[in-house]
Amino acid sequence: MRCSAPILPVILIDLRFPDSVILSESRLYSIYATRNQEPSMLEAGGGSEIVSGLGYGFETSLELRDADLALKQTLKIVISGVLVGAVLLVSYETLYWFTHVYENDARIRTELTNLSAQVNGQIKKVLVEEGSRVSAGQEVVLLEDDEIRLGLEALKTDLNLKISERGRLLSEKQAFETELESKLRTQTEKIKAIESEYTSIKDRMALSDKNLARVEFLLQKRLTSEEKFNAEKDKVLILRGEAGITSANIAVAKREYDQLNSTARQIDVFLEKIKISNVQQIRIQDDIRLQEVALKKRRIYSPMDGVVGRIHRYEGEYVEDGVTIVMLHNPDRFWIEAYVDESQMRHVRLGQEVVVEFEIYPFEDFLGTVVRVGNITTAEMGLKTLSSGSRFGGGVERVPVRISVAEPPLSLTPGMRAKVNIRIYENIRLW
Repeated sequence: MRCSAPILPVILIDLRFPDSVILSESRLYSIYATRNQEPSMLEAGGGSEIVSGLGYGFETSLELRDADLALKQTLKIVISGVLVGAVLLVSYETLYWFTHVYENDARIRTELTNLSAQVNGQIKKVLVEEGSRVSAGQEVVLLEDDEIRLGLEALKTDLNLKISERGRLLSEKQAFETELESKLRTQTEKIKAIESEYTSIKDRMALSDKNLARVEFLLQKRLTSEEKFNAEKDKVLILRGEAGITSANIAVAKREYDQLNSTARQIDVFLEKIKISNVQQIRIQDDIRLQEVALKKRRIYSPMDGVVGRIHRYEGEYVEDGVTIVMLHNPDRFWIEAYVDESQMRHVRLGQEVVVEFEIYPFEDFLGTVVRVGNITTAEMGLKTLSSGSRFGGGVERVPVRISVAEPPLSLTPGMRAKVNIRIYENIRLW
């Protein structure tokens, strides 16, 4: 095999392409030119096949080298971008840490109202269902009240009887007073009539005494008869008898008057009976009011407009006073209660802006405001919250911070989790 020039000073075998041969770069151009422009300089037979294989290997090697260089350049760019992004992220997180109080231990809170009975009893009926809306003053639960109703009806019957009895006593008293007044007036007139008659008799007696004295004087002078004297004397005796009888009648009439007047004490008896009836009536009325209060306590009313969150006791169950039967909450009033690490509490102030993230809306941020900062730790309140180590040893204490949300989203439920970022800015000290 002949060639116009020595073209194979170095021959390398590429293991990736075992059928190809790679020559050194010093003869790359010469062999490439010989292959493409002077094929006649190579002998016929196996020489042409070797040159062809060598040319194919040269082209493949160039392509691989270019691809390797491009890959390295791409990796450099990617690594540089990752490093720059990491630096920016660390810088941002560091700045964020210095300008925010971040807390992921937060809960959605609302006004929870536990409804319970004020008396012991059996539940007659639950008038609401979980999730239903109720209005203030609406009946929610009924307890058994049949016994109280029967007792109330009996008391009302007794009250009506006492009212009737009092009316009867008043009527009898009025009738007695009218009758007594009439009798006393009649007796008074009777006494006056007898006294008038007695006065008339006394006047007649005085005149008869004068006539008797005159007739006696005439009889002594023998100017009249003894019969006339005796007649005048009889008249005087008769008048004296009438005067005695009339005087006795006056005394009898006065005693009768006194007796009638003494019966006026019966009025006091009537008054005492009426007073006792009034006292009994008031007592029954008090008992009725007590039974009505007891009956009202057998009905549990909603104190507010809200939603039934949960029903703890159902129809037929026996409950004691103070045991929760129904829990209500206000769906229009929500706030966030974050339990802030005690080491961060020095930065928290009223009115600070807060960024809130809800678990139910993981890709949305909501704005809020700090409206209340607690003055007692959750441990003292008996609340279980997240805890971490403290440089003083043991778990860290947390303080509740209330946050209002300007435009709370829909579907919030008390107890849901939230994360808060309190923007403290100028309140933080970097030393």
